[in-house]
Amino acid sequence: MSLRTPSVLARFVPLATGRMLHTSRITLNAKQEIFVWDKAPGEGGKIHKGLEKIMGPLRAKSFRDGGDNDVGHNHYDTVVVGGGIVGLATARELLHRYPKMTVAVLEKEPEVAAHQTGHNSGVIHAGIYYAPGSRMAHTCVRGADLMYKYCEDHDLPVDRCGKFIVACNEEEHKQVEKLYRQGTANGVKGLEIIDGAKVKELEPNIKAYSALNSPNTGIVNYWLVSQCIANEIRESGRGDIKTSFEARKFNKTEDGRVRIRGAEKVLNGPVLEVYAKNVITCGGFYADRLSGLTGGSVKAHPIVTFRGTYYQIKSGMRSVVKRNVYPVPSGGGIPVGVHFTPTVDVRRGHQMIVGPGACLTFSREGYRFFDFNVRDLYDSLINPAFWSFFVKNFSVSLGELYRDLSKHAFLKSGQRMMPSLTADMVEESFSGVMAQVFESGGIAASDFIVERKVMDGLILNLRNAPSPAATASLAIGEMVCDIAEEDFGWKRE
Repeated sequence: MSLRTPSVLARFVPLATGRMLHTSRITLNAKQEIFVWDKAPGEGGKIHKGLEKIMGPLRAKSFRDGGDNDVGHNHYDTVVVGGGIVGLATARELLHRYPKMTVAVLEKEPEVAAHQTGHNSGVIHAGIYYAPGSRMAHTCVRGADLMYKYCEDHDLPVDRCGKFIVACNEEEHKQVEKLYRQGTANGVKGLEIIDGAKVKELEPNIKAYSALNSPNTGIVNYWLVSQCIANEIRESGRGDIKTSFEARKFNKTEDGRVRIRGAEKVLNGPVLEVYAKNVITCGGFYADRLSGLTGGSVKAHPIVTFRGTYYQIKSGMRSVVKRNVYPVPSGGGIPVGVHFTPTVDVRRGHQMIVGPGACLTFSREGYRFFDFNVRDLYDSLINPAFWSFFVKNFSVSLGELYRDLSKHAFLKSGQRMMPSLTADMVEESFSGVMAQVFESGGIAASDFIVERKVMDGLILNLRNAPSPAATASLAIGEMVCDIAEEDFGWKRE
């Protein structure tokens, strides 16, 4: 056994079985010696196929080997920080592109996809809302195609059920026409504008002046997709997923790698260390703070979080519509507006969810109205871009706050499209929280933001990835890997 302590006296002690056990005496100082067994209980030994099946062969080998290369002190080619669907998709793309690369995903929660990925409506967006030529437009359209194929290849539940974006009057019809032009420019398949009579024929409970029909919009369970991707990463033999690992410190080592130190969420220890040649962060709610820890800009692109509360139609009436039914966007750059969405969620079942709004949270993990975190709220309140947004969209912001507290106000929004909707038809469902960046002047950032060449070019940070990030996740993985390939000088074999 090799020990780093300079004063070590190693010896062999015969056992009753006739085997020899390697032990050591370590001199801690001139007056103290301590006896150390060569192996801890459970260390080494046989390969556990059960562990390998659950955690993947890379983690199983690391656990078995023990020593300085144990579960908390691994060395990888690339580490992805953040175990939402975007981080997982990025890690998957790395493993596919580079057949010799080892990759780890670090996630602070006990499971992957615990926040935005696991708490959304599950819509596969077609690519209608995003400016032509933007990263969002490209990755959403491509990502939708990749997501449908991924679900088909892995036999996951998915339904290309379609979507109506509804105009309730002539003024809103102008928005329908604009979205049609924009979606067509983005390459969205099958778009058409239909009149109110056609809407009524296809969805008898919906009242509309007109609607944009998007047949390529669908529904999926992104939490389930994430579990499938996580299994792919583990089963690759070159990928590991370390949950309950909150990254807290990044620094460059003397040999030019990145050392990441962390521990379990809310705990001080044990301190775990992971080393990587390169790091990509996909931090979701905490993208700005993660960037600051890596040496990136602390002040640029601060995150503000909004909660969306959902209701659901009671089970006997959950088939009131057979497709997604959305209002036209209300402005402001954040996805406000109550809509109807069928689900194929394996945790919550087949439902027809109604919502969400977009109410400012008082905590970045504020799934309930009164969830409160001093630092999170302070960061939002000192953000001048957020205040500019709030002032510009004062009535919308207050309306969303009221709707978050009032079931009556919430239902009233839904009744614009479905007049027959009543309070006794719905029950409480879940809440989700989304991260948003505001640009100078109070404009919600309209594209994904990537911070490049941090820590002497060793780190890349994805700073803003709101909706349609789940839809676009597999294409975002491609995009991030393209940028990393250029920044890190990677070569494909």
